[in-house]
Amino acid sequence: MIGKNFGTYKIESKIGEGGMGVVYRALDSELDRPVAIKMVLSTPGTTANDESVARFMREAKAASRLQHPSIMTIYQFGVEDNTRYLVMEFIEGKTLKRIINFQPVPIVQLCEIAVQVADALTVAHEKGVIHRDMKAENIMVTPRGQAKILDFGLAKLNEESIAPTDETVVDMYKTQLGTVLGTVSHMSPEQAMGHDVDGKTDIFSFGVVLYEMATGQSPFVGPSPQATLARLLNQKQKPISALNPVALPELERLIDQCLEKEAQNRPSAKELTAALKKIQASLSAKDLVAGAPQSSYPSGSSIGSSSGSGSSSALRAPVQVVPVSSSRIVGTPGSSPSVGTTEAVPQGQARAIYKAIKISRVLFSLLTLTVPLSFFLYFMVSGGLVRAQIVEGTALWRYVNAIVLPLLAVAENVFTIRPVVNGWNFMLAGLGIVAFGVRQLVLLPVDKLEHWAKTRAVQSKAGGAKAPIGSVQERVSNQRLAMLREYSEAQKILHQGKRHLAFLSIDVIGSTKMKVGEDKLVVEHAFTEYKKFVDRILKTNKVWKVAWTPDGIMCAFLSCEDATKAAQTVLAELPWFNEGVHQLRAPFDVRCGINTGEVIFPEEKAMEEISDEVVDVAGHMQKYANHQTLWMAKEVLAELTSADGFVQVADKLVDGRTPFEWRPKLEAKGAASTP
Repeated sequence: MIGKNFGTYKIESKIGEGGMGVVYRALDSELDRPVAIKMVLSTPGTTANDESVARFMREAKAASRLQHPSIMTIYQFGVEDNTRYLVMEFIEGKTLKRIINFQPVPIVQLCEIAVQVADALTVAHEKGVIHRDMKAENIMVTPRGQAKILDFGLAKLNEESIAPTDETVVDMYKTQLGTVLGTVSHMSPEQAMGHDVDGKTDIFSFGVVLYEMATGQSPFVGPSPQATLARLLNQKQKPISALNPVALPELERLIDQCLEKEAQNRPSAKELTAALKKIQASLSAKDLVAGAPQSSYPSGSSIGSSSGSGSSSALRAPVQVVPVSSSRIVGTPGSSPSVGTTEAVPQGQARAIYKAIKISRVLFSLLTLTVPLSFFLYFMVSGGLVRAQIVEGTALWRYVNAIVLPLLAVAENVFTIRPVVNGWNFMLAGLGIVAFGVRQLVLLPVDKLEHWAKTRAVQSKAGGAKAPIGSVQERVSNQRLAMLREYSEAQKILHQGKRHLAFLSIDVIGSTKMKVGEDKLVVEHAFTEYKKFVDRILKTNKVWKVAWTPDGIMCAFLSCEDATKAAQTVLAELPWFNEGVHQLRAPFDVRCGINTGEVIFPEEKAMEEISDEVVDVAGHMQKYANHQTLWMAKEVLAELTSADGFVQVADKLVDGRTPFEWRPKLEAKGAASTP
C-alpha cells in the first residue's frame, strides 16, 4: 500500500499494525494535510473479522459524536475496494506511556495533561460515550503539550446497554492484552466482573493512569493477568507518598478517590476536572511565591485566549507581576502626568515646612497649656494650699493674674452663684476645666496641619507629592504574596508531617477485677511482665510510636500489615503468657482494634500528643470488640494482602463502619492423648 493512492489519499508510511487492522500515515491530496488511516484486515466469514468490524464501527460512531481539543478528530469513514477505513487526524508526539517510562512525571506536567484528559472525559460522558479502555498507551501528547485521547474501539454508547451473558463473560478472557472489554491492569472492578458500567469506570481507569504518572509504577500489575485481576479486585494500592515522597497530599487523596473499589465513591469526570484545576491553581500560586522564573506574554497575544493545541501552552505560561512604579504614576520628563496626581514638591522644601510647623505646634501647645494651669494655681493659692508669699511679686504671679482676674470677673458678672467653700473658690476650678477643653479644640486644626506637612515630606522623599494610585495596588499585591507565602509554608509543614499510618489499640478487659484480693507485689509483677510480653511483639513487628495507659496501649505502625501481625501475635501467644508467666488467679483477657488513615504526625511528636479521628476509630474498634478478638473496618481490611480468618460482624457498626473480626484458632485440648 505504501506509495499508492487510496481514494483521495496517498499512503506514505505504515504507523502500526495489530491483529484487527493496520494504520497508515497518508496525505490528503485535496486539503494537503497529513492524516492517519485505519483499515480493517478483512477475512470474511470469521468471528475475528466480525469483532473487528464491530469494534471499527463503534470507534467511528463514538469518536464522531465528540468534539474536543483533547479527543482525536474523525474526518471520514467509508468502504473502498471492500476495505473499511477510518480517516483521522494525524497526531505527532509521544504516547503517555513513553513519557512516563517508569518514572514519575513532574507535577506541573502531570496536572496539565490530567486536566485536559479529565475535561475530555467530561464531554464524552455528557454525550453518552464511555471509553472503557483508558490507559497511558491510548493518550498521545504533542510537542506543545496537547493531550489527545485515542482508540474508542471499545467505547460504549448509550444505545448499547445489552447485559453480558455468561458466554460473553467467558469469551472476554480469551486474550492476555484485552480482557473484559479492556486492559486487565486498568479496568474497573465492575468492568472486570462483567457488570454493566457507566462513566465511573473511565474514572477508575484514568485513576490508574494518574497513579502511573505520579509514581512511575502501575498500582495493581502482577506477574500474570490472573494475579493482576486478583489485586485489582481485592487489594488497595500502595500509598503514592511511599513511592514518590514529593507527591502532593491533595493529589494523592484525589487519585485514591478515583481508585475506590465501589463506583459510587468515585468522583464524576466533571468533579475530577474541577479538583485537578484547583490543584493546578495551587501550584501556580506556589510558583509565584517561590519566585520562579517568569516571562511576560508576547506582544500581540491576549491573556486568557486559547485555541486548539495552544491551550496547553497558555496553561504553562507563567504570569509576570509588574509592580507599578511611583515615578511613572506621578510623571516623568516627556510623559504626561497621570490622572489624579499633583506636581512633585522638592524634598528639602517639604521637610523644612514640616519642621517649622512641628516646632510651631509644640510651642503653641505649651503656651495654651498655661491658661488652664493658671486657673488651678490661683485656685490653690486662694484656698491656702500654697503660701501666697512664695508667688506674690513674681513675673509668674503677674502672668497668672493677667489671665485669671479678667476672666473671673466676666464669670462673676454672668453667673449669680458664688461657689466659695471655706475660702475655696470652685469657680476657678470650673474655669480651669473649661479652659483645658477649649485648648484641645484649638489644637485640632494645628495637629491636622502638622499631619499634612509630614505626609508631604514623606511623599517627597519617596519621589511623589502624594501617594500614587499604584501604591494601593502594590500594597494589595504584597498582602496577597504574604498570604501565599504563609499558605505555602503551612502546606510544606503539613506535607512533611502527614503520614499514612496504622493505629493498634489493645486493652486488658476487667483489669480492676483481676487485682481484687491479690497481693500488690504479685499484681505489679504480672502487669510488668505483660508489658514486656507486648513490647517484645510490637518491636518485632516494627512499631513506630507507643503510648501506654495503666491497662491499655495505643501504638502506630507504618503499615497495616505490621499492625495486624502484631495484634494477631499478641492474641495467639496470650494463652502461653497466662499459663506460666504470671501468678494472678485471673488470666489476662485482651481485645484489639485497628484503623488506618492519613494523620499529621511529625517525627518529633509523641504518641500521647496526637488527637485525630483515625486514632479515635482504632480505639472504638477495640472498645466494641469481643473478648480475644481483633476488629477492623472493611476499608482497612482491603489494605491487607490476605484477609484469611476475618469474618464480618453481623448487625454491628462502629462509627458508621462495618467491622470484621479475627480470632485465634483454639487447639483441641487433649488431642495428644486421644488413642
